[in-house]
Amino acid sequence: MRKSNGKHNKKPKKLIQEKTNIVKSTELPELLFYEMDTDDKKSLQQEVESKKPTLMADLQININMIKSILNESDDLIYRSFSIPTKPSIKATVVYIENMVDARILETSVLLPLTQTVGERTLDERDFFYSNKESLLEEILINADIEVFTDINLIINKILVGSGILLLDNYPKAISISMSKGAEREYSEPQAEKVVKGPQQGFVENIQTNIAIIRKKVSSPNLVIKNMELGRETTTKICVVYLKNIAENTIVEELFNRLNRIDVDGITGSQYIEEYINDAPFNLFPTILSTERPDRANAMLLEGRVVIICDGTPFALVVPSIIADFFSTPEEYYSNPYFATLNRFLSYSGALIVMFLPSIYIALTTFHQEMLPTRLALTLAGTRAGVPYPAFVEALMMEIAFEALREAGTRLPTHVGQAVSIVGALIIGQAAVEAGLVSPAVVIIVAITAIFSFTIPYNNFSTGLRLTRFFNMALGATLGIYGIMTGILLISLNLISLRSFNVPFMIPFAPLSPQEIKDWVLRVPQWAITKRSTHITKKNITKKPDTLRPSPPKQ
Repeated sequence: MRKSNGKHNKKPKKLIQEKTNIVKSTELPELLFYEMDTDDKKSLQQEVESKKPTLMADLQININMIKSILNESDDLIYRSFSIPTKPSIKATVVYIENMVDARILETSVLLPLTQTVGERTLDERDFFYSNKESLLEEILINADIEVFTDINLIINKILVGSGILLLDNYPKAISISMSKGAEREYSEPQAEKVVKGPQQGFVENIQTNIAIIRKKVSSPNLVIKNMELGRETTTKICVVYLKNIAENTIVEELFNRLNRIDVDGITGSQYIEEYINDAPFNLFPTILSTERPDRANAMLLEGRVVIICDGTPFALVVPSIIADFFSTPEEYYSNPYFATLNRFLSYSGALIVMFLPSIYIALTTFHQEMLPTRLALTLAGTRAGVPYPAFVEALMMEIAFEALREAGTRLPTHVGQAVSIVGALIIGQAAVEAGLVSPAVVIIVAITAIFSFTIPYNNFSTGLRLTRFFNMALGATLGIYGIMTGILLISLNLISLRSFNVPFMIPFAPLSPQEIKDWVLRVPQWAITKRSTHITKKNITKKPDTLRPSPPKQ
């Protein structure tokens, strides 16, 4: 049942004629959907040129005006029906599917209009056309309605979840409030938790996820395209982007890759990621996966494209760059200096995870002369009696820690944390007392493990951890020269990566000082005035450069 907020009664509600100024002017493109008379075309052209478009008496022209602004979104519904007067009246309800309560639409709008007026005669129909507001008050007794003529206000009402009733030979639109109630149909993010910021995450229901995005980005430029993948599963997916910001070539390339997917079933977003990835055999992912709507919305405003798959609480973002995997949404809810420090910790953590164990192996095996004398003697003393070379003992401890990490993720949350911590302490202490490994190796492995948790996204951290074993082997065979070879190979690999033809290593390669301000540093929001020209060429300027706050002059 619909909630009335304590104000529901059987008395007709007063219709409000909106007379405010235009909220925003919309440039209407040519209407290609309908053959109009010369007078109608001339009148419509005058409205467009004045940037104050209003509705006309013809129902189809009014529908085409709305289509010319919002026709690219598949979740926009045009539900046509006839009011059974004698003769009947053509009508259409326009609404966004995922933002409207279907029960309110049926019980408060469609049923009264299709059943209550069924016995009205032609004379009463004439009365209907001369006294529409009064008759609508009588028929739509349970609906909260307003009347508009400005197409911009009508579009705004549609985007916030209202339904728009259009009648033939009536140059006005009736806005009917039938948005869904404030239901908490979402879950708290598990992998991308924040202390300060929205505690809202995507869910497995694709319609709920689309409604969340729609409520946060109420723009007529938001495009939602529906697709189905999988011959047997027919899994629903949605491609979301802002048509005035996203690059057309990226959108077209994404649809080309999605249309090439011809498989029996798609059961999650990870399946889609593997089919559209630019480098499917690479250790490092080139597509970002996020469970946070605020993160997805921020990506849309940068010109990215978001893919939502039914049955998966994660959205895919393309194109993605390396900086996306080292920044978190919480950084934009905290002090810029503290956020910049966290990013430096993340980048430093990536280097430590990849190279710290291999540097230890190379120094203790080949390059003892590079160590200070006291440190070299200390390390030699700790390794006295250890039967294995540095590479073997480091490899054993790294494998043991990875096994503990994997075991912790399979167990219940509280039990898994206890097993990981206690297991690491007990195994490390027992291995040192047994003389199998040196205390220095335990310290090196512990530092590496701690810094691996400073990398926000686990799928990227996994690639870094795998490269660690490769670098350890190079350090054990070639020493410092092997480590330098590993740095060169990893750098060449990362620089060669592309994500939908966007360089994966920007802003480092190619170097872009303008983009370093946002993707490496965390400067205040008012200082970020441009979008990345590597991602989009449209609407580069996000905001004027005059928004820097300053104290009032005395």
